Order: sequence, then structure tokens, then C-alpha cells
Amino acid sequence: MTPRKVVLWSLIVAAIGLGILIVGLLVDAERAWFSYLAVWTFGVTVCIGALLLLMTGHAAKASWMVVTRRLTESVVDALPLYALLFVPLCFGLKYVYPWAAHGNVLDPAMRHAIEHKRAWLNEPFFIARAFGYLIEFVVIGVLLRTWSKANDESPSTRLVHRMRALSGGGLPLVGLTLTWASFDWTMSLEPDWWSTIFGLYYFSGAFVGAIALVCILMHLSRLRPVSGVRVTPDHAQALGRVLFAMIIFWAYMAFSQLLIYWIGNIPDEVSYYSRRTTGTWSDITYLLVCGTLVGPFFALLNRHWKRNTAYLAAIGAWLFFMHFVDVYWMVMPVHDGAGVRPHWLDGGAILFVGGLSSAWIVRRYLSAAPLPLHAPELAEGINYEAAV
Repeated sequence: MTPRKVVLWSLIVAAIGLGILIVGLLVDAERAWFSYLAVWTFGVTVCIGALLLLMTGHAAKASWMVVTRRLTESVVDALPLYALLFVPLCFGLKYVYPWAAHGNVLDPAMRHAIEHKRAWLNEPFFIARAFGYLIEFVVIGVLLRTWSKANDESPSTRLVHRMRALSGGGLPLVGLTLTWASFDWTMSLEPDWWSTIFGLYYFSGAFVGAIALVCILMHLSRLRPVSGVRVTPDHAQALGRVLFAMIIFWAYMAFSQLLIYWIGNIPDEVSYYSRRTTGTWSDITYLLVCGTLVGPFFALLNRHWKRNTAYLAAIGAWLFFMHFVDVYWMVMPVHDGAGVRPHWLDGGAILFVGGLSSAWIVRRYLSAAPLPLHAPELAEGINYEAAV
């Protein structure tokens, strides 16, 4: 299928998804907004994870990352789309966030927690913060992409230094901002519960989702041939090693958060996990452990296996799906406390957001050369050889 057809079909799929969501808002508004929030959160975390990956490559001067830079940039370029897609959520806050329910919360403990945090958790301030976070992510992503494309046309060491300086200096800022965003967008779904490690868990999941998507795109694109340059098994191995490291980091953050609350054994603090081990949500919890850590750990352990781009893309596709399950597991138990209940509105949200994202990413990828033509590390990156 040609790129133009991919864009066209993606937009058709998005239109179908939008129609489903509109019907859903008339039939079951609360479920529609929860589905939309889950899918939007999944997508935006992948894009922010890609931004972190892109900035890491610049800051570390990683030569092999130059070969996948344009793929990563195209995912980062979807951040403006997600800023636009946040606008509808501003009208559905009262359906998903208890603190925006305007006195409809009946549980006394929940009401007390909301009133205690009212100065922070209120709609105007929440919306202002959200757009502040998104503007920061968008500006950094746009600057890196603009400078990268400008360097293709007019090579300049000044542009290279700008990208490295912005990446090195901006990484702590983006990490901190993502932490605050995780508190607002997801943790505040349960304002009577809190975790200081939640941001790191969110951060690690975003990184896993982004790297998994780059693995898929790397195989699908095979880097539109430029003078015979293609992805090599060494590039695949390097990306596979990063993915392997990040699933371990994700598991470490998940276990650390669970262990802290298990040791404390305070009813108010374990509510998050008691809700996610009730009914069929416990099955999703076990699926996350096995599907994000145990299975991929052994699948990526073998050096020779992850040198195959098709194999790595398959593992990436699975982990991309598992990241969605992880986000779904964070969001949906607030609405369906008794157990997991997939809904046709989930499909509508996936079609709408996924279709728009696919069209956007493909168009942005095709708008620039498949490789950063004058990057200082390009020659070394093309001829990269993985040591182990």
C-alpha cells in the first residue's frame, strides 16, 4: 500500500471512530469519555516517550540513533495533534474526574480528599496546567525537528550544538513535567490515593511504548532507501537492547510502588491495588506482569534473535499493545470497579485517535529525508557495529 493510501484509509478509519464516539456520547457519555481518555493518554505517552528517546539520542551523541532519528521525530511530531485532541476532554472532565463532579461525590472520604486538594484540583487550573505541559512538549519537539530539517538544507555546527544543548538541558525539565502530568491526567482519577513514585512508573511505560513503536516503524519503513543505506542487524540489536533495559526499568518501578504499599498495609493506601485485583482486573494485572516483563525478557535475551528486524518488530508490536493494556489498567478500573469490561466505545476511540495519529505520523515522516543528511554522527551511525 502506498503512503498516500495509508493516509487516506487512516482518515477514513478516524471518521468512522468519530462517528462511533458521537453516538456513544448520546448513549453513554461517561463510558465514552473514559474510553477517549484511556486512548488519548496512551497515545500522548507514546509521543512523549519518543520525545525523551529523541532527546537522549542528541544528548548522548549516539551514532546508531541517527539511523532511526527521523522515525522518532515523526512520532514526536504528533504532539501538536494530541494537544488539539485534548480540547474535547476539557468538556468531559466532570464525567471522569471525581474532583470535577461538582458535588456529586457521595463517599465522605473522597469528598474530604477532594476538598483538601481543591486549590490544585479545579477545572480552570487543571486545564491551564495541561496546556502548559503540552505546549512545553510541543515546542521542544518542533524546535528539534525544525533544526534537524534545516541542517539537511544548510549544514551548520551551530544547529547541531543547539539540538544537543536543548536536549541535554531539557531532559530533566521534560521528565519533571511528565511527572506532574501523570499526577494530573491519571493519578487524579483517584484523588483519595497518591504515590510519589507514580511519575517514574508513568515515565518508564511511556519509554517502553515509544521504543516499541520505533521497532515496528523501523521494520515497516526499512528506511526508504537512500543510496543503498538500510537498517542493519546491528541497528536492530542496539534498539532491542534499549527496549530490553526499559522493560526491566518498568518492572522495577512497578514492583517498587507495590512493595512500598504492601509493607505499609494501610487501607487508604492499598485502595489502588485492591481495586485492580478485584474480579477480572486481577487477570489483567497478571497479564501485565507476564506480558510486559516475563515473556519479553526472555524473548529479548538472545542476541541473535533481536538482530532480526521482523522479530524485533513483532516483540515491539506486542509491547506496544501491552503499554495500551497498562494505560487501560490505570484508567478504567475507576469506571468499571468490578472487573474489566471491554466496550464498543473503546473501539471507537481507538479508531478515531489511532487513525488520526497514523495519518499524521506518515505524512510527517514523508515530509523530510529518511536520514538526517548532515548529522556529524551519520557516517558512524550507518556503519555502526554492535559490540555484544
